Amino acid sequence: MEQNIHIDEVTMNKLVLHKVGNKSQDEGIRVAKKLFNLTEDLLDVLMSYFLSGFKLEENYEFNHEVDLSMNEIYNYCSYIFEDVEANFYDQSVNILKHLYEKSNHVKVKGGELYIAYFQDCIVNDEMVDAIGIFKAENKDTYIKLQLDEEEEWTLDFEEGTDISKLDKGCLVFNTNKETGYRVVSVDLKSADAKYWKDEFLMITEVQDNRFQTKSYLEMCKEFGKNAFKEEDKHERVDFLNRSKDYFEHYKEFDEKEFKEVIFEDNYEKIDSFEAHKQDFQEKLGIEDTAEEPFFIDKPVVKKAKRGFKNNIQLDTQMEIKILSSQAQADGFLERGYDEEKEMKYYKIYFNNEK
Repeated sequence: MEQNIHIDEVTMNKLVLHKVGNKSQDEGIRVAKKLFNLTEDLLDVLMSYFLSGFKLEENYEFNHEVDLSMNEIYNYCSYIFEDVEANFYDQSVNILKHLYEKSNHVKVKGGELYIAYFQDCIVNDEMVDAIGIFKAENKDTYIKLQLDEEEEWTLDFEEGTDISKLDKGCLVFNTNKETGYRVVSVDLKSADAKYWKDEFLMITEVQDNRFQTKSYLEMCKEFGKNAFKEEDKHERVDFLNRSKDYFEHYKEFDEKEFKEVIFEDNYEKIDSFEAHKQDFQEKLGIEDTAEEPFFIDKPVVKKAKRGFKNNIQLDTQMEIKILSSQAQADGFLERGYDEEKEMKYYKIYFNNEK
């Protein structure tokens, strides 16, 4: 099921700030003695800092290779949601200690750990609470101007956090508890963020329409790259164009229909595609991406199709770009071999030049 998340009107009523270091360097932790007193001015700044960097369309959920109940952050969040007044502070300390245990790679930076409690989040038209876990790692130097007693400017320097960009963070929404809540996160793609996603949070992407569309398109792109011989580049481009055209023109994905449209009666290629799909899914540790029909996410298609190479580069300093599978289906492109020149050739048919 698609998750429609809105955080435009959220309120934050609890915040605690701890310090976490790098465990491999024995930097330790510093536990806050109490919650922050949230003034109105501070709230405005922090809300912008905490919430501006999230991609709400990318939904995740807590996971564990053995059992969901063994995921530490899932459990700590569950205790908070059960009784926020009684459990928020103690569980924030547990979250801090768990993060420290996972910060044992030499490249993991220490920093400030903010844990917040939000209300008035909207998920699928339902008002829910959320827990925010944010980490500030990088520091910047700022020039500070002051007037002295003689009304002359003095310059000083301060080190602080750049509030225009959150280093790492997640929001855990109090919904879908049985499958691992709904989680959105920032900074999942940087080189040092693997520990945050896979070891600290232990989250995996929710297999919704967006995920299904993205995964299947990525699988098609890999198949086009690997499953065609060097001399069959025109077939590779044809396959990629057919796949792209299917996802652009159909509203719902049906795998049986997809194979009929793309491969027609080429059973050898269908078997090869099935083997590739199985390898692809095992590599990513995901379930069958097309076990049931799913609605095609058009924004994902628009973004993904840029990676579908539809050109054939030749060693004679020329390139053929085929924009649609229809061009080959209509016989506008032919491939052959010239015995006299002992060279391969493409023959292109057209009515008028543009």
